[in-house]
Amino acid sequence: MHILQIMKWISSMEDTGGKIRSFRIGRALSTFAQVDAAGFVLPGDRPDGNCDHLSHYQRLFPLPICRGAVAAGAALKAFAGGLSLRTGRFFPAVFSSFMKDIVPPGRYDAIQVEELPLMSAVRGCFPDTPVIYSSHNVESALSPDLFARRNILLRQIAGIEAGRTLVEEQKAMARSCACLAVSEHDRDALVGLAGGCKTPGYVLPNCAQDRFQPGPPAGSDAALLTTGSFGWYPNREGLLWFVDEIMPLLKREIPSLRIHVAGSGIDFRFRRILSRKGIRVYPDVPDMLPFLQEARLLFVPLRIGAGTRIKILEAWAAGLPVVSTSCGADGLNGRPDGDILIADDAASFARAMRAVYQDDRLYARLRSEGLNRAQSLRWSSLAGPLKNIYADILRGAGGKP
Repeated sequence: MHILQIMKWISSMEDTGGKIRSFRIGRALSTFAQVDAAGFVLPGDRPDGNCDHLSHYQRLFPLPICRGAVAAGAALKAFAGGLSLRTGRFFPAVFSSFMKDIVPPGRYDAIQVEELPLMSAVRGCFPDTPVIYSSHNVESALSPDLFARRNILLRQIAGIEAGRTLVEEQKAMARSCACLAVSEHDRDALVGLAGGCKTPGYVLPNCAQDRFQPGPPAGSDAALLTTGSFGWYPNREGLLWFVDEIMPLLKREIPSLRIHVAGSGIDFRFRRILSRKGIRVYPDVPDMLPFLQEARLLFVPLRIGAGTRIKILEAWAAGLPVVSTSCGADGLNGRPDGDILIADDAASFARAMRAVYQDDRLYARLRSEGLNRAQSLRWSSLAGPLKNIYADILRGAGGKP
């Protein structure tokens, strides 16, 4: 079997949740098929097959992407033509032309598309090849909150963006012979959007890598940690909420408390804001595992989101207790006060963090329960189920357009 996996980014770094999921699914596909990958490459990046997270691909088809004014202009032009802004940012017409140039008819037995924006690029391509839509979020559910909290211009077009995203999601489901979702909730929502086309949905959960294992238990003086790609607005917005409303409550009772932030997309301005608050910042971290093993807890102050958080799964696998908002823990079926603490207002969130920091018995219980949850949530465990899903998909594809 020969599969083409289309993704937003071919990158030398696994520094966002979208990249991690795409590359790890690609590795699972490679256990039963030859897999090629196509996607955009950011200026200055030089990804190749020597990167461990890309080594399972037979061929890479990178397409350089423009940024700055060129990208903004393209997104606005696409928006004027009826696409959502989020899809327009990924040059669907350019990518569609690129695909037609590099993919001869009949080369692939199936094409898997990661995330919604590039589904628009393949809609008119490969009519005889089964297309699998791999959804990382229900974008139509995420879009209203994502735009409503931004600047005044984005707030004004939030309704239009939400409507267009919904239409694009419906078209993606109609074009696909199957959909992969991160949770039962997302699967049911996407199948509901499919309407009369009856596209089947399958759950392929987010996971942690096998190498994510616990270190020694952290002492009560260890740092409190948050992680993520902070170029993604919901992560940045949530952390600023923590800094402004939660951290002062913590510091009032525990002045010596240490807060660490590790991840990607931390620009100079954002780093300066955090540093001035006494937060230690680790930008462009190549490996998150040491940070998870050395911290006392992971806090996830997310107030906008969809899908499921890989960072929580990785924390569980590393033996790190988690305090999160309901939004941050959405889709994981966690047990509040069992394997995770949930709090949605500043005072409750600070109280939960303080409890884990100070109470060794609570810390040990959350650590143990999280490790139990992580046992069955490993990327390596998806190869068998994904092979079965593909067998099911290709048996029933039957030349669907």
